[in-house]
Amino acid sequence: MIQQELVRQSSLVTTIWKPLNSYEGINPIWQVYGVCFTRNREVVIIRDHLQNGYFTPWHIPGGTPKEGESPEQTLHRGVNEQADISISNLKLLGALEVFFPNNPNIEKGDHYYQLRYFALIEEIREQYVDPHYKKMGVRKLIPAVNFTEYVEWGDIGAEIIRAALIEFDKILPHAN
Repeated sequence: MIQQELVRQSSLVTTIWKPLNSYEGINPIWQVYGVCFTRNREVVIIRDHLQNGYFTPWHIPGGTPKEGESPEQTLHRGVNEQADISISNLKLLGALEVFFPNNPNIEKGDHYYQLRYFALIEEIREQYVDPHYKKMGVRKLIPAVNFTEYVEWGDIGAEIIRAALIEFDKILPHAN
């Protein structure tokens, strides 16, 4: 487990990384994201358009589960909507437990989980407007070794990419 603290909207948010093989007993799950690899050991990262020409920081694609949707279904839908890719070989890496006092998103509450998966990219399609943001996001393929230079999640981000690379090597042991 790795614990990190950060300030979000004037509140101290605590996140705890927990490696897992199953999400049984993990509740509520509010987000599901994937470290999605090409067979050349590249990872897809995205940025979303905000107002006034600004972008979110680089992150991995995924989404929020819809009612009745499994985390795996959420991940397939989310990476399709955000990055216009199809994926396979999903493997749960773990969960980020989030403690967010005074969370302005009241529906999420002060305590929830985000799942992180490994996935292999099967197809990269032409990009279209993200149905959630109603704008075209920015999609980029980067070498996995450069992940933490783009996705600035500190020690937790370094551990997530390390775990994802272990899964990659199990599936494609002789790639690059």
